[in-house]
Amino acid sequence: MSFKKNIFANYCGHFYTLFVCITIVPLYLQYLGAAAFGLISIYVMLQSWLSLLNIGLTPAMSREVTCLRDRKNGFFKIKKLLRSLEIIFLFINLLIMLGVALCSYWITHHWLKVQNLSYIEVIHCVMLMGVMVSFRFFADLYRAGIMGLEQQVWLNGVGIILTTLRYCGAYILLRWVTRTPVHFFEYQLLIAVIEPILLGLKCYNIIPTSVNYLLGFTISWDLIRKIFPFACSLFYTAFLWILLSQSDKLILSHVLSLTNYGYFGLVTIISGGILQFSMPINLALLPRMTRLLSQGKKEEMLQLYRNVTQIVVVIMLPLIGIIAIFSTHVIYIWTGNKIAANWAGPILFWYSLGNGFFAISFFPFYLQYVHGKLKLQVIIDTLFTLISFPLIVFFAYHYGAKGTAIIWFITRSILFLIWAPIVHYKYAPGLHWKWLMKDIFPIAATTLVVLCFIKKIHVDFELISRDEGFIILCGFTFIVLMASAAASSTCRHFFSKFIRERRNSVA
Repeated sequence: MSFKKNIFANYCGHFYTLFVCITIVPLYLQYLGAAAFGLISIYVMLQSWLSLLNIGLTPAMSREVTCLRDRKNGFFKIKKLLRSLEIIFLFINLLIMLGVALCSYWITHHWLKVQNLSYIEVIHCVMLMGVMVSFRFFADLYRAGIMGLEQQVWLNGVGIILTTLRYCGAYILLRWVTRTPVHFFEYQLLIAVIEPILLGLKCYNIIPTSVNYLLGFTISWDLIRKIFPFACSLFYTAFLWILLSQSDKLILSHVLSLTNYGYFGLVTIISGGILQFSMPINLALLPRMTRLLSQGKKEEMLQLYRNVTQIVVVIMLPLIGIIAIFSTHVIYIWTGNKIAANWAGPILFWYSLGNGFFAISFFPFYLQYVHGKLKLQVIIDTLFTLISFPLIVFFAYHYGAKGTAIIWFITRSILFLIWAPIVHYKYAPGLHWKWLMKDIFPIAATTLVVLCFIKKIHVDFELISRDEGFIILCGFTFIVLMASAAASSTCRHFFSKFIRERRNSVA
């Protein structure tokens, strides 16, 4: 499958998901209320923490599929590896469902600050969350296999269908049938069951029919042992990442009331949505970089790495800048809730800036990932966690959500400035200053200058409608985006090539 087609398909899938999420989620807040909406934020946080139980095996599976597909008997080994991981995941999922069910009473009565909801209702919702997370594990496994085989066009097509069912179906349920959180989560569980079934059927179907080996209920330990060291490194690294990125959300779920945690959930959706704008490219980038390196084409791989860095920076910085400058207005225009906007706006400012550094910091990790060596990442993440985690805990308890937001920005920016040159020196000597000064700095400087001019434009959002405010912010974003693209050598080359081809076709 073409690399460009995969990127396009990923963007279609992610943009559709973002569009539906942006459209429907404010209606969840309206129909369920802030407290019940806080339960949705609890589910997202719980899913992130429980994903630790499979986070090493799933990306290791995707990488191994990419490497095996071009080798002799590769598909035979892929099929055996898939069945082995299915069995392992089955036992993990049973433990998750049992553990969440046993802890649901304590979580409801002693951890969460429940308001405007019955305790029995919340306990039921927490138990449903555990089952939903378990089914998502299988979906992630099959998705990793499909991505490793670069069938991302199909994957995004099905993703669009499931997203429609997950969000639009829930809207219909809340709008015309019932507005209780238990029924909402029961419906989400139904979609969570359908997803792994569809992905599993496709994953087995794209393995060539010549691989007719009948699989039993057995684990191929030789294949598991092969990916185990890399999976362990990935698990430990992911554990540290989640500890840093989710510990604030975990602690705030205890510190804040469910109502305020619902407002905080709006911040996490928007700031997390920022990262989604880079993920479609990154999802297509990793298999292609891995394949180029396995074929001995390191220079071509590094050029791809630099080009994609520019594209991500061009897309991300204008969006981050506009959201940061107009953070309170963004939340009000989105939800129509002034209380939520005034509470969450200052917090969104810092989280959006921090996620900008976070998105660019992924690239040094990708360089290590394609080499299959994560030792450096493990070391720096360990050291940084020992420093950052106590700060996050302290600021969460003493200064609440705004304190954790500021710490998030500070730690992400420092890590980016320290860590990127070390990784580049190890895996691509001589690349770092070119990457920083030619691929990032011109775009960042141009974006900052244009944002300063936009900041000076006076717009009284109190006197205009939400729709008009949305159009104005989109216009500002487009202006900054065009300026950023003009500062990118990769984008200039693409557009000049496109124009030449169009002129030649007309002539």
